[in-house]
Amino acid sequence: MKLSIKEAANFLGVSISTLRRWDKEGKLVPERTAGGHRRYGKKKLIAFQTKEDNHSRLTIGYCRISSNSQKNDLERQIDKVSSYCTANGYQFRIIKDIGSGLNYKKKGLKELIKLIESREIGRIVVNYKDRLIRFGYEMFEQMWELNDVKIEIINHTEDKSYQEELVEDVLSIITVFSSKLYGSRSHKSKKIKTSNKELFTID
Repeated sequence: MKLSIKEAANFLGVSISTLRRWDKEGKLVPERTAGGHRRYGKKKLIAFQTKEDNHSRLTIGYCRISSNSQKNDLERQIDKVSSYCTANGYQFRIIKDIGSGLNYKKKGLKELIKLIESREIGRIVVNYKDRLIRFGYEMFEQMWELNDVKIEIINHTEDKSYQEELVEDVLSIITVFSSKLYGSRSHKSKKIKTSNKELFTID
């Protein structure tokens, strides 16, 4: 379906003169009829509107550590993410979180999800992928895509401290299940915890 310049202006909520200006700037170029009249495809207008909406939405820099003992690492993350956002000209704010990557009830993560669902943000920036969530990343990724939120990961390499944190998360899962199976104080449960800790120790 092709719209005239007047119809397109009404659709986007702008003036006809604004559409003419965008055409000259190459920002939104219409098709032309044989008589030279501007015609706008509705799908193109919807895509343009979505793009403009995302540009006006906020960027969130999400920084997480597992425990209070890692506060120095949190400050490094904040510096890294802030520098990246500033260099790219993003209007941003930082959300800080303390808690395991397996914990989906963290205050900062809950705030982030709320902002996504209310469509107040258009982009999330993290230093490492697992700073956001440890497991179930694909499930959260679908939610972000449905709400037109982009994820930008600064560093795609692995850091030893994050490997150690993963070990802690895996051990916590084993601890919970062994305690449920054998009781938290049983000899078998304690033996499982000890042997797995030795197995997963990173040199």
